Formats: sequence, C-alpha cells, structure tokens
Amino acid sequence: MHILNKNTKQAYYRSLFYILPVCLMVLMFSAINANAYIAKRYTVPQIIGESSNVLFGMIKEVNTKRKTATVHVEKYLKGENEFNEIKIRFDVYKGEEDHRERISQFLKVDEPIIICYLKDDRRIDSLAHTRGKWFQTQVTRQSGKWGWWGFTHFEKYLNNDKVSRRDSTEEFQKELDAMLGEDAIQLHLFHSDRYKAEIPIISEINKVDKQWISYHQTTDRNLPRLGNAQILWIGCRSIGRDGKYRLNSSQESKIKEFVNKGGIVIVSGQDSDDDNPCEAGWLPYKLNGVESNHRNDFKSTSLAGSLFKTPHRIRSGQLSLDDSWSGWNDKFEILATTNNGKEIVVAKLRHGKGMYLITNLHNNNNQQAAKNRPMLENLIHYAVATLK
Repeated sequence: MHILNKNTKQAYYRSLFYILPVCLMVLMFSAINANAYIAKRYTVPQIIGESSNVLFGMIKEVNTKRKTATVHVEKYLKGENEFNEIKIRFDVYKGEEDHRERISQFLKVDEPIIICYLKDDRRIDSLAHTRGKWFQTQVTRQSGKWGWWGFTHFEKYLNNDKVSRRDSTEEFQKELDAMLGEDAIQLHLFHSDRYKAEIPIISEINKVDKQWISYHQTTDRNLPRLGNAQILWIGCRSIGRDGKYRLNSSQESKIKEFVNKGGIVIVSGQDSDDDNPCEAGWLPYKLNGVESNHRNDFKSTSLAGSLFKTPHRIRSGQLSLDDSWSGWNDKFEILATTNNGKEIVVAKLRHGKGMYLITNLHNNNNQQAAKNRPMLENLIHYAVATLK
C-alpha cells in the first residue's frame, strides 16, 4: 500500500470530488478487477445502479473438502435472466488476504444469497451477500462457456460502513424488492456503444420522493424489454450520429406504441448535419433535426412548470446544448427554446396515454454530462411526477 504525502492526498481527493459522480461504476468494479477491497464509500443504491444484473438465490450445496458451493438462482431483479445455477469455488487464493477457510465455514446450505454483478463479453465481476456479509467473486468466459465463479475475499469496508452494511440477508432482500420489484418504476436507457457519459449519472437516480426507480440499459435498437418499462431514455446520439439515422420502421413503431400505451420517452440530443438532419420517425408528428452551434443559453416558457425548478434550479448558461430540433406544430408544448426561439431545448409531446420529452442536451463526454447532470435529474423527476 502506497502512503500519499499531504499535498498528493489533497490533489487526489480534489480530483475525486470532480470525477467521482461520473466514474463510480469504473471505480467500484476496477477495485473488483484488482482482487482488492472496495475502499470507497458505496451506498446500496449505488451498488445496485452500477450492477448490470441483480439476482436472489439459495445456497443448495457446500462441499468443504472440495471447497465448492452451488447456488440455485430463484429470480432476477435486474438484467437478463442468464443463469439457473451458479457454482462457486474457493480453493484458489487470489485476494489481498487468504479467506478460503473462513468462506468454507461461513457458507451454509439453505441460506438465501444476493448476487450483484457487472458483465462484459468475457468477464463477470460480482458482489455477493449472504448471512449478512459481502464477498467478491469473479468468472471468465472460456470457449464460449462460463466456468466456476472464483471467490476472492470478504469485503472489509462494505461490511462495516453503515451505508452498505446489511446484517440480515432476508431483510436486505425485502429492501431490494422495494427498490427493484413490481412497485418500482422501470427506467430503460438505450445508449450507443460510443457515447456512455450519461450512464453513471442516470443509473444513480434511483429514487424520486418515496418512489424507487429500477434502472436497466441496452444498446439493442430493438429494445427487447421495453414492454416492462415505464420510462425509456433515448441516450445521446443513439439514434442519430455521423450523418446516419439508426432506427428502422419497426423500431420506430415500437417506440410510438410504447408512448401510446402510457410510457414516457426522454430524448437526449442527437446528431444532425445540414445535409443529413436526424430523422424523427419515432414521433407521431414531423420534427426537423437542426445542426447547431454548441451553446448554453436558453429561455423557458410559461409551460415549463417545475421542470427547471425541481429538484434543481437551472438558469440560462448552466446547460450544455448542441444540435436541436425545429419545425414543430401546435401538438408540441414548447417548454424551453434557444437561438431566439428558433430551436427546441425541451419540448413535450403527448401521444395516447403517454408523452415524449425531447431535448437537445449535449452529453457527448463526461464534462458535458456533468454540467447537464442537474437537468437529467429534473427530467426524471418531471417524468415520475407525470406517471403518478
């Protein structure tokens, strides 16, 4: 462990103050990747928000001689249902301290377990919770198959910090059911592989007043789980970028039908070029994509209501804006404009039982997304208030 001098520490924590809101996911799971303790303070909502999948299971077998355990998966609260059974091995030492004997004696048959994991193409890093304790496991995909989930160590800080410590796994399951179960609002973020700055911000917005929000994300333009959602967020440049429009007619129809049945669609800024403006076939009425200069000024209208007030007061000059929309008809309620009223900053369009919130928020990179963070939160608060 390196000891930082005073000046280095101050610089380090100053840098964390600015980058942590947009880098929580990277920091937490990079700690897991290093087989190290998660030394930062993470709340339960942050852990859940940064996990691609969350599941409940039951420990069905513990073999203390072979140092293995088997978990039967009972249900997924978040993410795709990928595993019916998870096999854990604890015969290999990889962590900072050797906890193999402790985990061998700790795991018990017929005890509930919660597993939160982050998955990429070839690797899964997880935090598991049973009998009131957090521990880490890892697994890699080999020859197209997932193998044994390797135990690394018990968590030191998560098990002691009051914001993450949970002494009863059964009670913790009830808490997560409230956060992610049927009573939670399901928010789906559709984003591109290239533009991801919005992800850590939106994933952290997990509660509005007393209403929990369950967050999911996808890069699949077919939106396979849209039927489970109440809010769809179309991320920055996910449908229009580099002069190309990326939705087909079937995908457009699916979005319109989602809104017609009562869903809310929030749209971040899309890319428009003079020769190739972003199309708007996902709307029931025509709207023109406009290539615009980067700017931060806007003027709200009398129709904006609480949008620029709750939970944050947002004034002209405090947003990052770019390519916009024009050519609206009287079906659109214009909540804010820029460029002397010629372009949309936020517009609302009711369709059937639902509505669209169309913006020109410029969230291409972390700095821009951080500037727009209060507005992202306000948009979700506005949408949730509409659903009530």
